[in-house]
Amino acid sequence: MYSVGNIVIYTLYGICTITEETERFFNGVNTKYFVLVPLSDTKTKITVPAENPITLSRIHSLLPLNEIEAIIEEIPFLETIWIENDNQRKKEFGDIIKAGNRKEILQMMKSIYTHALGLKNKGRKLHVSDEQCMRDGEKLILDEFSYVLGKDRILLASEIKNKFSA
Repeated sequence: MYSVGNIVIYTLYGICTITEETERFFNGVNTKYFVLVPLSDTKTKITVPAENPITLSRIHSLLPLNEIEAIIEEIPFLETIWIENDNQRKKEFGDIIKAGNRKEILQMMKSIYTHALGLKNKGRKLHVSDEQCMRDGEKLILDEFSYVLGKDRILLASEIKNKFSA
């Protein structure tokens, strides 16, 4: 379980610090909440139910350094996953982001990157929902990986994109 002071990934906002644990009376019940503050925007406070399984499924501990390094080394070997149906792909990619599995997020990102290159060669562009999934995936991956690795986000983004092409 999480506690005040923990630094976590909240899949909707990126890296956050749990700054407080509070209780609120709602619908006749006292409910425990976490207050999360994103590292990228310390003026924002996100209050989330601490015992809600859906909310908890979107909060993840940071991966240790060695796991992140291993995942980065696996990027060239990740298979691409492309779903031709736009609506189905949008749903599947959204589910991947919400689940927060870093390897699956990178696999999704590699798939979008590869597809985008193919489209560019034909003079076409990515679907807007694919661009959004890519941005959401990049934010989560780059926030966490650059924080844990102590690397600049821009340099890390370049390193990861180079591995997509390897």
